[in-house]
Amino acid sequence: MAMLALALSGCGVGRVAPQAALFDLGPEPAASAQLPARQPIVLAFSAAPSLSDTGVIWRVADSTAPKAYAGFRWSEAPASLVRQRLQERLSQEGAVLADGAGTGAPQLRVTLTRFEQVFAADGSSSQGQVVLQAVLLQDGKILGQRRFAAQAAAPTQDAAGGVAALRQATDAAAEQLAAWLPTVLPQSAG
Repeated sequence: MAMLALALSGCGVGRVAPQAALFDLGPEPAASAQLPARQPIVLAFSAAPSLSDTGVIWRVADSTAPKAYAGFRWSEAPASLVRQRLQERLSQEGAVLADGAGTGAPQLRVTLTRFEQVFAADGSSSQGQVVLQAVLLQDGKILGQRRFAAQAAAPTQDAAGGVAALRQATDAAAEQLAAWLPTVLPQSAG
């Protein structure tokens, strides 16, 4: 029996597993809207625990069983990629400070709750779906809160198509968030 186990374990000797294809959100796009300058904010970002892994997640319709593509990974966890993209986008109108900066600036708490490719039940189409929950606080008082849901059609029904759709949906959600901030931030005296 030990000989059989040893023989079977040797079948993979000398073989190297193929490298996983790595994806990120690509270069930062130009802002679609020219927004007024705003005061500095503190960005506190968190994500659902399932988004701390680097797998490219997909599901069929309303299935409760998400899956990850084999051989396709994000270069970093989606939580990290989306936080970086939000920081890049929000920095176009004013400073975005790290959480814990202790400046008294308004704090924007953003939670990434969904970041996945969702296929139609028949598999004929799919879309990237991104959902953010944002709460703006200052001195312990809630200035505003809103849920941002963005989706984009995938150009192909595979991992690369899902990644392209998630890039577009992430950028759309970041634009929505950037446009919302001036409506809830206190006006600067000046």
